Amino acid sequence: MTDTTPDAKLPVLADNWRETLPPLLEELVTAWRDPAARQGMTRAGGVDLPGEVALLVVLDELVIHGWDLARSTGRHYAADEASLRIALEMLTPGDGKPRADSIFGPPVPVPADAPLLDRAVAMSGRRPDWKPGD
Repeated sequence: MTDTTPDAKLPVLADNWRETLPPLLEELVTAWRDPAARQGMTRAGGVDLPGEVALLVVLDELVIHGWDLARSTGRHYAADEASLRIALEMLTPGDGKPRADSIFGPPVPVPADAPLLDRAVAMSGRRPDWKPGD
């Protein structure tokens, strides 16, 4: 639970973030595997939301920012199909119209038959073909 808003000052990463991040992600996944984590209300990013919705937001964050990290460090990235479908659904406006006042950039056009990962990344406002230095 956090009241940190999306526009808050970014935290400074410790020099050993590569060692400390994986156990924290494992802890996060373990916590969300408990069905009780999806019950009731919680607060994230300064917004109150049901636990079941928070889980979807967390999953989307891991998928998209996992891609960000892998792409920016030149590593291969793959996510399971179920997670990609959830992320794509979370990022796709329900009415089919462009998002207004979103924390994401406008969707990037990709072919309808593009890989699921590319479609989710594009819907988040990122170019699926982006590489460091672009």
